[in-house]
Amino acid sequence: MLHSFLFLYPFVMSIVWMVGGCVYAWRRERHACHEPPDLPETPLVSILVPCHNEGDVLEDTIGKMLHLDYPAYEIVALNDGSTDDTRAVLERMAEQDARVRVVNLPVQRGKAHALNAGLVVSRGEILVTVDADAVLAKDALRYLVWHFVSPGSERVGAVTGNPRIRNRGTLLGKIQVLEYASIIGLIKRTQRVLGKLMTVSGVIAAFRKRALVDCGMWDEDLVTDDIAVSWKLERRAWDIRYEPRALCFMWAPERLASLIRQRARWAQGGVEVLIRNASVLWTWKNRRMIPLYIEEVLSIIWSYLWVLNLVWIVLLGVVHGVPWTFVAEAGTWLGLTSLVQTSVALWIEQRYEHDPLWRYDFYAIWYPAAYWMIGAFVVVWSVPKACWSMWAARRGRYATWQSPDRGVSA
Repeated sequence: MLHSFLFLYPFVMSIVWMVGGCVYAWRRERHACHEPPDLPETPLVSILVPCHNEGDVLEDTIGKMLHLDYPAYEIVALNDGSTDDTRAVLERMAEQDARVRVVNLPVQRGKAHALNAGLVVSRGEILVTVDADAVLAKDALRYLVWHFVSPGSERVGAVTGNPRIRNRGTLLGKIQVLEYASIIGLIKRTQRVLGKLMTVSGVIAAFRKRALVDCGMWDEDLVTDDIAVSWKLERRAWDIRYEPRALCFMWAPERLASLIRQRARWAQGGVEVLIRNASVLWTWKNRRMIPLYIEEVLSIIWSYLWVLNLVWIVLLGVVHGVPWTFVAEAGTWLGLTSLVQTSVALWIEQRYEHDPLWRYDFYAIWYPAAYWMIGAFVVVWSVPKACWSMWAARRGRYATWQSPDRGVSA
């Protein structure tokens, strides 16, 4: 029974993601125009850029933002208590272009707090949040805004864009190119087909300001602001859409320690959101979110069982015997499924890339071995940490952040 679950859960979910991704691509991307859409109106957009000790990258990020293909936007840079030259860089750029506004927060209180401050001072009805080291594609705003101004869009509360990996020189970088296509891209497409998204992308997302105010804005005590605000919006019946043509190029961790820290934060944040939103299980109006909740719980259970099974194999396998035939067969089938899933995802995503993604397909063989192992151990570590943060340590406190490690080829 245990071995069957350990095999069937990732196998079945992989098939679900592939089918869902293909359905979405057939319905919404098959005839999609690669030219930016003609907008019936172009409302003012406020781009919120929260930053903490990001002086090294801000000129590149904001400099490119000043050349976006959209007629009406402002850039609100949110300096969250930086101790480097972030403030000086931002104020210099604000002097050079009136579209750049700077909000200096004297004490570091986290990304969510900075975003809430940006919402208050922003002038636009549509807010686009972008990480301080990410670069928006020139036409990204047009693709995002279209979802808010097109007919029948009154209940659209947020639109998540399509993050792409900039640094592709190392093994971890190449694997993450595949991950964002074969896992994150397919999952978002599938969840959109089913009606509810687990989360917007923290690196690029657009929000209707009225929707954010309606749901209570960003939670300042949770470590993953993007997951938390997504659930708050959807529980208030706001729709979240996925726009794969809204590209954003980001730096990915290329050091193993940095990757583990990032995934631990994601896992902890996901568990915190599950704890805070457990009431969806008995709230009828939120019934469409129950499948999301159950799938997340199953993934946690799978991680714990996988780690326990690995420990049993390593420590007790010699004495009690291990069903090596089953392990070999299951590993072969899961590896083959992962390769097929990656190929399907690259076929869908290639239209958005100048770089031929097929040359990264070889690195798919590393994904189950490296990422499943890392992910499972990270979840096992993060669940008790999340429970403690929710019930004791973090209650009423701010979830602060650190400037990320951008890898060896940044």
